[in-house]
Amino acid sequence: MSLSFDLQRQINLGDTAEVNAYVFDDNDVPIPQDSITSVKFTIQDPQLNQYVLAGSIAGDGHGYVRFTDTTEYIGEYNALAAFTLTDGQIKSSLCSFEVIDPFNPPVPTANQVIGDLVWRKIEDVFDSDEGGPWLRDMTLNYFTKDKMAEFISEGLFDINQQNPPTNLTADYFVNNGQTTPNTVLVVEATYLAVILHLVASYVEQPTPMNGQVAYEDRRDYIERWLQIYEAEMQRYMRWIALFKRQFLFLGHSKNLVSSKAGRMQSGIGPNVYRTGNGYW
Repeated sequence: MSLSFDLQRQINLGDTAEVNAYVFDDNDVPIPQDSITSVKFTIQDPQLNQYVLAGSIAGDGHGYVRFTDTTEYIGEYNALAAFTLTDGQIKSSLCSFEVIDPFNPPVPTANQVIGDLVWRKIEDVFDSDEGGPWLRDMTLNYFTKDKMAEFISEGLFDINQQNPPTNLTADYFVNNGQTTPNTVLVVEATYLAVILHLVASYVEQPTPMNGQVAYEDRRDYIERWLQIYEAEMQRYMRWIALFKRQFLFLGHSKNLVSSKAGRMQSGIGPNVYRTGNGYW
């Protein structure tokens, strides 16, 4: 199953990047070539240097350009294609890509690790054309694992507010780009926030009226996702209770121990046992 982020393409360090972009009308239909006058690409590298390049228009209406300045910086290159139409309108679309060094990959950040693991929980939803939730098609395929990371703060807030209160960050759950035994908790908390986002995305689903029309009914997606939410919430609440127990320090023995033989007292000289008739 391909990830949405893969649609942005990964380019090896030093390779030429073939940057492609489509522009759509108000009905989400690609605008044809004869309705486009020109296209201009603005590309920003990881150091915030910007390059403005004139692109070409292909026969199916998509714009493209070859970008060669990929020999120095690795990371995400934000690219924006601005199309000038024959009626004077200017419409733009994103076409970002990532430059990687296959021999020396950078250590992923905590947010990247968590976002990737959350995305794996929903990438096999198959209602969109490329796989993943239908929301991807409706957001021009930019509902990605990068967007998953934007919900980590919600998950961390809930974790920290559960008793006893804590002040944990994403780095607590990811160590130098590697998962820890506690990573699953922040992934689950973030996943719950993402599910609520999906639920909200299905709120305004129209119902065709007064006609015999075959259509894909997504109105019950809210109820389906909420069923998943409830099941995942039960698991999360069990996990968070077990996780927070360590901050209550309940797993340590106390100085005062009772038994049938007597009671050990601490704090009055050497540890002694008290019986019903006194100390010995």
